[in-house]
Amino acid sequence: MRQSHNLVLAALLLPTVAAADMLGVTAGANYWNYDISGTARYQTKDSANDIDVNKDLGYDDGNLGYYYIALEHPVPFLPNVKISKTDIDEDANGTLSKTVVYGGTTFFVNENVSSKVQLDQTDVTLYYSPLDTVANIDLGLNAKYIDSKARISGAISGTQNSDVSGWVPMVYAGVGIDLPLTGLAISADGSYIKYQSSSFYDYTLRVTYTSPWHVGADVGYRKIKLDLDDFDDSFANVEFDGPYAGLYLHF
Repeated sequence: MRQSHNLVLAALLLPTVAAADMLGVTAGANYWNYDISGTARYQTKDSANDIDVNKDLGYDDGNLGYYYIALEHPVPFLPNVKISKTDIDEDANGTLSKTVVYGGTTFFVNENVSSKVQLDQTDVTLYYSPLDTVANIDLGLNAKYIDSKARISGAISGTQNSDVSGWVPMVYAGVGIDLPLTGLAISADGSYIKYQSSSFYDYTLRVTYTSPWHVGADVGYRKIKLDLDDFDDSFANVEFDGPYAGLYLHF
């Protein structure tokens, strides 16, 4: 009886053990060095009020760490999940090349201004892997939550703040290929949406190496572009792009 009980218990546990062997968890952190470029305006549809983030505000480049965790599982019909967090926080000083209206405040030509921008992004990606061999393909949806706060202070005009936030649904796709017996892989993934006159995209190109000890490293290039046309009263065409390097754990 005891032997029979043990056999039944083993039979019940086998599918669970097999599923656990197929469960994959990846958690990582990357250090990104990026250039900033583009224009922005707030609460005005007149493009004459576009502020050049480089020439007028003095932004050039920046760096940050961003983080992610991904869960891939063998359960049919349920998507895999990836969550990532990217928080951009920059400040600069500049001199305006023209008179502009930002929000309810007029800033004058040749006025010295200081500014600060926070662009926090949380990405929740649900995706399937219809091909997962030496070559792999991922397809799904990404919900990107944008929480942006900006401030411009002029030596003459005073201070104007802006606060922009909202969810952006995007399509997601990824492709990659493993180089057998090396631990190396080449891949690319990204999210994109275009709605009326606004568009968003966020993509990454990378080379990764996974060691036999579950530790990996990757280097690559990331680019984010926000082309906003009256998104929560914000109008902008801003890019962040540059190289990155990072480490991850994979189980």
